[in-house]
Amino acid sequence: MATASTTIQVTFGASAAAASAANATMTAEIDSRSDGLNAGKTSFLPGDSVYFLVYMSSNVQVASIVASAGTVSPAGRVTVQKNEDIQFQNTDTASLSFPASSIVSQTWMGADLGQLTQTDAGNIKAGSSGVAVCRVTLNCPAQAYVLSSPATLNGLTDYSILVLITGAVT
Repeated sequence: MATASTTIQVTFGASAAAASAANATMTAEIDSRSDGLNAGKTSFLPGDSVYFLVYMSSNVQVASIVASAGTVSPAGRVTVQKNEDIQFQNTDTASLSFPASSIVSQTWMGADLGQLTQTDAGNIKAGSSGVAVCRVTLNCPAQAYVLSSPATLNGLTDYSILVLITGAVT
């Protein structure tokens, strides 16, 4: 069985320093959830439609999406629950891998630094400083998109498509 893969590259419209200062975050991934838009599928055949999710902090907007082949269309908004082990390295703050709208649950693994609160979509603050790891479940809002791939690409049935997502910091 032939498979195709998708790569997602993310760039921002503002300089890296300005994006960092504004706590701007943006990331994308194939929707691999078993109950997600691809129904758990992570390998695709030529001609398949592939759903991917773009997570953004509130100060980032998608400016453009360009695919090297096929077409990309919006497919609605979803909220994904993500589990993440966050590390506190002799501090009371930690960064998240995905922008989150809320903390669903927290479980300290060893040292307990207290109740977690969000300072913004990408950062968490504990009740006290220390060295600790906390497993959190987060609600992460995302914009879904679908990449419709061609059945063949220049006569090939084994190919890759690059999707470039450009965001603008507001």
